[in-house]
Amino acid sequence: WVALILFRESEKPTPQTIKLKDLTATAAKFPGFTKEAGQNDEDELTVIDVPKKLLAQILPTQKEIALLAHINELTDADGKPLSEALATVLGNRLPQPGESSTVHLVALENRYQGEKGQEGEFDYQKAKDDDLIRLVSLTSWSFTCVNNQHNFTALVKNLDRQPDTLRLPELPEPENREANNYLKQGYVPLAHALRQGDKTISWYHSPLSPGKSPDKLSEPVPMADALVRYDSTSGLFDVSYAAAWELGRMLTLQNQRLAVELFNWKRANAQNLNQMQQQVLHLPFQEEANDSNVNLPEAIGNWFADLELLKGIPFNYLVPDERLLPPESLRFFWVDSYWVDCLQDGSFSMGRVTSSDLKTDTETRSSTSEIKADELITGLLLHSEVVSGWPGLEIEGYSAIIKDKSVADPKYKLNILRKERLSDSILLCLFQGEVKTVDFSLKSQSVNCGVDPIEKVAASQPLKITKGLRKLNGEQGDEKIPVSCKGEVGGVIDIKALAGNLAKLNNKNEKEFTSSQFALSMIEGSQKLRFCM
Repeated sequence: WVALILFRESEKPTPQTIKLKDLTATAAKFPGFTKEAGQNDEDELTVIDVPKKLLAQILPTQKEIALLAHINELTDADGKPLSEALATVLGNRLPQPGESSTVHLVALENRYQGEKGQEGEFDYQKAKDDDLIRLVSLTSWSFTCVNNQHNFTALVKNLDRQPDTLRLPELPEPENREANNYLKQGYVPLAHALRQGDKTISWYHSPLSPGKSPDKLSEPVPMADALVRYDSTSGLFDVSYAAAWELGRMLTLQNQRLAVELFNWKRANAQNLNQMQQQVLHLPFQEEANDSNVNLPEAIGNWFADLELLKGIPFNYLVPDERLLPPESLRFFWVDSYWVDCLQDGSFSMGRVTSSDLKTDTETRSSTSEIKADELITGLLLHSEVVSGWPGLEIEGYSAIIKDKSVADPKYKLNILRKERLSDSILLCLFQGEVKTVDFSLKSQSVNCGVDPIEKVAASQPLKITKGLRKLNGEQGDEKIPVSCKGEVGGVIDIKALAGNLAKLNNKNEKEFTSSQFALSMIEGSQKLRFCM
């Protein structure tokens, strides 16, 4: 015996925390009760006091309560439970667009009076319209309804995809042709302080590139300056890979424990390598020497694997200019493997001082696959309210271009290497391979029950709400039925009448139409939205 009651901004009651002994000690109406085993007068509970006139219009009837709550449990063919029993409770009132609403789950046990087997009326204890009726609130929450179109489907459909990739708008041609060549590749101009104290502007691009990089770091470098590029035609530097190398070094130095472990492993590996070389030098006819590599510690292997997936990289290195990823936008990219190679080499440079250290690091990296960024990775960045509003967002990527409404062939499905929220509204997703089609959808647990969007009518006519038929086998039908409201406060759906219409459309007897069947009919399915490259 529980119900969800929605209060609009001007109606919401003030919750009070009281002791059980004070439940009936005020003027607010609450029937007498007998304490159950384990209860005592000092137990605390939350209550709300609602004017009788308002409550009479928004409170579900006894018949409606039976339709608005059910227990769901998965079972096998023999009826044995496969999951815990979960309760689902639906509300009977729509929120007001443009304002906040507060919902209370209230206990209504023994609050309805009627003959056995017949629908009873809520016991208001002869209260007048202005009298307060006390309800026990089990839980509550608030939310804001922006408008009728502020939903998952509308937000995803309206995502900004101009351009598709992370790059700034091009400048007017032809005087900016050279600059536009950089902009097309995802570069941004940033302030650059030189070693001598001079200041200039240099180009930088993140590892999230508009295209596939053909470059590859062939061997370790002694310092970041070795990766600075100079464009003689424009007189500007490209510091992208030097910044990646220096970032890798700083991140590892920040992680002192890992830096020490990496240095010790490299020293042990160098000693072992030197020993094996000496053996080969003095015993030229010895059989092939054993692998000179000391086993890579798990922590170090995990560290370099995380770097390849860009974990721990500051966001401004990934998106150096906010214009690359404006609000409500979707951008695709290739992960620049050369940028990641430089990042990893900077991380691997612990203890690299002399030329012999550089030579040893070259031999070590060439024989250790765990610290190479050779994997083809693509991905997307989503900056939208969808990220914070729907935590159950599901993303699927495919290596082929799949036409709209076609069923995606599983053989093209790509493995997701990383899917992580970088902030409340930004989501990063990395795929193993080249992604060409992406599907956005919601988990089945995230799908809600509700009516269809309100149809636009003339200003002089009342708002028209409809409900599309969902058959009991889960299929969506073409029929639409009108949804009627009751009361004067607005948005209170006549659940009894709606259930009767749904029962008829499903060829069911209204008296046999259960709460689970009603919930199934009320499900608002979320369509799968597809983007192709």
